Amino acid sequence: MEPHPLYFVPPPYLTRTKPPCRLSDPAQPHKLCRRRQPTHPPLSICFTCKGKHLKRSKYYYYCATCNLEFHRGCHVFLPEIRSAFHPSHPLTFTALDPEFNASIIHQNWRDSSASEESSEELINEVVDYDHEDAGDDAVANEDDDEDAVPNDDDNGGGGGDIYAVAYNDGASLSYGNHLKCKCCASPLEKLYYHCSTCKFNLNLTCSMRPPPTTISHLKFHEHTLTLFLVRITWPCDVCGFLLNKDTDDLVYACLPCSLMVHRSCIYLPRVIKITRHPHRLSLTSSLQPGDFSCGLCRHTVDVNCGQYSCDKGCQYAIHSKCATWRDVWDGIDLDGVPEEPEEYIEPPFLKIDEDTIQHFSHHEHYMKLHVKKTITEKDKFCEACTLPVMISQRFYGCMECDFVLDEACASLPRKIYNPLHKHPLTLHVVPTIDTYTDPNMPITKVIFNCIGCLRYGCGFHYRCHEKGCEEFLLDVRCASLPDPLIHGCHAHDLFFNFTGGICMGCGTSECSSFFLECIKCKSFLGIKCATLPSEAHYRHDRHPLTLCYRDYMTSHHWCEICESKLSTYYWFYTCDSCKITLHVTCLLGKDIYVKPHYTFVSDSSHDDQFEIARNEGNSRQLCSNCNLRCAQTLVFKRRGEYESFCTLTCLGDSLDS
Repeated sequence: MEPHPLYFVPPPYLTRTKPPCRLSDPAQPHKLCRRRQPTHPPLSICFTCKGKHLKRSKYYYYCATCNLEFHRGCHVFLPEIRSAFHPSHPLTFTALDPEFNASIIHQNWRDSSASEESSEELINEVVDYDHEDAGDDAVANEDDDEDAVPNDDDNGGGGGDIYAVAYNDGASLSYGNHLKCKCCASPLEKLYYHCSTCKFNLNLTCSMRPPPTTISHLKFHEHTLTLFLVRITWPCDVCGFLLNKDTDDLVYACLPCSLMVHRSCIYLPRVIKITRHPHRLSLTSSLQPGDFSCGLCRHTVDVNCGQYSCDKGCQYAIHSKCATWRDVWDGIDLDGVPEEPEEYIEPPFLKIDEDTIQHFSHHEHYMKLHVKKTITEKDKFCEACTLPVMISQRFYGCMECDFVLDEACASLPRKIYNPLHKHPLTLHVVPTIDTYTDPNMPITKVIFNCIGCLRYGCGFHYRCHEKGCEEFLLDVRCASLPDPLIHGCHAHDLFFNFTGGICMGCGTSECSSFFLECIKCKSFLGIKCATLPSEAHYRHDRHPLTLCYRDYMTSHHWCEICESKLSTYYWFYTCDSCKITLHVTCLLGKDIYVKPHYTFVSDSSHDDQFEIARNEGNSRQLCSNCNLRCAQTLVFKRRGEYESFCTLTCLGDSLDS
């Protein structure tokens, strides 16, 4: 038989020594007390299952006001209860599950030493349960369960009562699945309470852990808020979403103020700080008249609804749900926390004179400003972005070694606030690993993987240092993208708002982990394509090649390198003077952000060293993994071995095997 039950762990107010009597008025509840032999007489008859005292049962529950007795477990599943949601009439227990048997409730109920917190966490735990063996197993285990019952004078009194119930996710249509619970607005379960007079229904789980009927939260509102069970098509006064849209969130109202809000909106933080704005943001009920667009989703902000706005008077606003999203906000409420002075961030370099600096990443030597004037076979590569220095580009070169930084990368800040992450990011140089003691051996480093564009890199990168976010890492090109971005491929501004779609550059939805979106056109650009260099070198052309986004005049081109057809629908590189065209991958290679003459080790074993070399021989080498000719611009060689790999993917596959 298919098992589909739940083990219910009642909430704290049902697991104490004196739980409330569910037949009592919710405004003035009665308390149940435990009765134990021999100081009290044995149970005469249980109000719920009509059964008598169980053999060797150590205690039962008794309500002195109602003069009723209950087995353990039966005090929860009463045939009739009074609820604060429906005070005018009592609610009748209804079991639509034909396999449900109220007479074995007490037999499957056991006590545990679970704390109140763990009881609340376990209330929805799903366990396998066989209906055919339920009764026999329950009776057989009754003695063991009774031995686990704590004494009346135990501290905290009572444990978590657990009862196995034959329970489905919901009743079928013939059982009345079209009806909904008035509390959670979900379809009725197979066990629920019902008022036939008012057609009122309350799921069993909602009756066991009802939300508060009133909430007093002076930070949010000066009046007491009352639970509003009627679902209406009306926007929440805080988040702006419809009150009947989210069925899992209850609605509370203040009738004197005509205020209606979701329960979760009551507990929104008052003051927050997000990386998308330099100042703190405060929750406000309304804004000054004007046109505001959300700082995250870029949609219009309703000035009549609650939102977060800048404390310093900036024309900045963001929806309350957008601002408190887990990928945007760090979860810290700054209400009442004094604002600290702005943190001093050390500059990336010390200026010696007009053309000379001392950079933090290369502090042992001075670096001098140069301008590249000619194309050479051995290009200089920037240590930060790992791209070759272009003609007429200004760069800083070490006065004593080959260390090079282009002018933009030399000015990269040591610490940034990036829209893709909720914590500040710190600039890092790729760490070195001393695997050899020979000073003549090259410095050994590691390869990292950018979480934005999903490319491998060996240059500088930005990393998060907050606990739990240590894996968040961006290369300098992805971290330097502005928000919004003005890109030559599109006429409108592109924004970071954690959405995705088909990339305009490569035509796939797997382009990157993050996308830039045009709000007007609903089009997307992946970070991987957004960070492609606008100009690149080709060793057989004396002119720089430019990135072409579309060519509507010509139906097709041919790639100069692979000599195959080149689709003009996707991006490619071209020389306007020589009229040659090349695929992006053919010109730049698959591993674009790694540079030649770089030695690194694998993550699995630091004994394996690999060197990145130019693939410029008279004949292409064979890849040791895929057995194909290495067609990329770079090749990866294992030091001390006659092994070469065409891509980092092939190298990784070889190490895994």
